[in-house]
Amino acid sequence: MKITDSQRRLVVMILSGWLLLILTRQTNHVLAPWSISIWLGGLLVAFPALHLNFRTGLISCLFLGFLVGVWSPLGFGTHALLFGLAHVIIFRIRKRLAASELAIGITVVLIANLALFVVLTFWTLGQAPVSGLRILSDLIVSQLIIGSITPWFFALQTRSLDLIQKPWRARVRSGV
Repeated sequence: MKITDSQRRLVVMILSGWLLLILTRQTNHVLAPWSISIWLGGLLVAFPALHLNFRTGLISCLFLGFLVGVWSPLGFGTHALLFGLAHVIIFRIRKRLAASELAIGITVVLIANLALFVVLTFWTLGQAPVSGLRILSDLIVSQLIIGSITPWFFALQTRSLDLIQKPWRARVRSGV
């Protein structure tokens, strides 16, 4: 059985998203004494929607949504549904955007993260008592962190995709 380029891209997106989820969970653990948590869902959705074909990006977003949903107190599939919906919306408007520009990518990530955060906040409002100040502080911290790590995460994904698509060029660049 031959592994296609599309399947390789899917594996790269899932592994890089999994790495981001692990780092996010560790950061939330460190920030817990100050009652702050971060939400980076928009970062998991934006790159596949802006740079991959529809099917590969959607499968990646759904899989990562299910992975986020495993750790969430919300119903299973909620995050997958929202990630899939965000992917479809971004994919539909990407022709109108200069998707290869980093500033556009950061803007799309910030807007997607804001939208996902707001929808999930309203979805969970009745389940647990949370203050508006806590929600606002989490949103501000999340958006600041996303704005600062998006270039790194996009570069990680771009470089990883380059490695699987053109491995001979990667060896030439690294000097091996």
